Amino acid sequence: MREQSTIQPVILPQKSPVNEIKGGVGTPYIIYDVKRDKHWLLFTGWIDPMGLKREGFVMQIDRSLNVDYTTIKKILPYDFPSQVNYSNNAVRGFYNEARDEFYVTSTHGNDVYLFVFDPEWKLKGYKLLNKDLKKDSGFPIRPTGAYRNLHDAFAVSPNDDSSGVKLFLIRNIDDLEKVTAEDLGEVGVWARSNDVLDLTLIPRFQIFVEIDTISKWALQTFIGPSIDELYLPEDIKNVGMLQGSIMPLLGLDDSFVQVGHPHYTTEPDGKPKLFFASFRDTYTTRLDTGREGYTHEIWAEYVNESIFDPRSYGELRGKFKGRESKWYYAPCANRLILSLNGEAELQLKADINDEVSDSVKLKAGVNVIERPTTWFRIVSSNEVKVTIKVLN
Repeated sequence: MREQSTIQPVILPQKSPVNEIKGGVGTPYIIYDVKRDKHWLLFTGWIDPMGLKREGFVMQIDRSLNVDYTTIKKILPYDFPSQVNYSNNAVRGFYNEARDEFYVTSTHGNDVYLFVFDPEWKLKGYKLLNKDLKKDSGFPIRPTGAYRNLHDAFAVSPNDDSSGVKLFLIRNIDDLEKVTAEDLGEVGVWARSNDVLDLTLIPRFQIFVEIDTISKWALQTFIGPSIDELYLPEDIKNVGMLQGSIMPLLGLDDSFVQVGHPHYTTEPDGKPKLFFASFRDTYTTRLDTGREGYTHEIWAEYVNESIFDPRSYGELRGKFKGRESKWYYAPCANRLILSLNGEAELQLKADINDEVSDSVKLKAGVNVIERPTTWFRIVSSNEVKVTIKVLN
């Protein structure tokens, strides 16, 4: 039986004593300064009723998820590093203990910037990391640190048409002069519009993402392997991930209206949780602007390990268009259903690095494969469109 979840507010802008964030708050991210044993809540905030002039803030947060408004610092004004129509709309970050620096990414206008701050949150420098992303999704970065990837990190963003998610390898993440973002292509495709997202490498490679459904913004997740299942750094670019519906695993209800901006963390109290934003007034027109409302709030829900268990999702989904897919990860599959518009071949492996593989011919139409292996990919001499369903 699922444990009862705990949901609590973190920032309600209507009650904030800080005028600059009374219009709304979003994209929460917890950063732990281990040298000073301080936890910082990184987030966007705005007073602008249109919700377009967003700014980056940090504020200390305690182990009960209470924020200390006396510690609030504005680190990214709406007109920095350039004047744009839609500013600093999503922020993500982490702390570098060796250099005693905070690293923050922001999607600002059409671009992604990387900022470096000192321990007092004074700006040390910044760099344009990805130009013309044209997404307000944020650009979450997770450093690696193993000997083969000492200065590298991974990041994710929606793909070009927002139907899926792309993976990036960040080289030299700790050096503003050398840092680069290498596009590794799509890692998973599902939904009509993917937006603000987060990435974990521990306990497994998994992506949490806000989606725009037919009636609501909600949350979904793409489930990948545990890092110990990948032997080589280049393995990660060959991985395909399938989507699961995370909303039924959460304790949220319709009082939140819309839900987005996910962030998974065990900070600041050592307990697993999802921070998220609630948008209660996006369905109605404001009298002062003539547009829908943008009064976002920041909340947190305590969760358990079931959100990382592929068996919790019942069905995993994906879409593919092309001649050769990546290797999809399906560790608990009882049945694989593939709907194709042409002939193809299904290749199966027990491990992504196995030299031994098996294959199954696929016909145009619906194909059902019982108990497939953990890894599979689709190969065709002609371009095919495929809908993928895995039943766990």
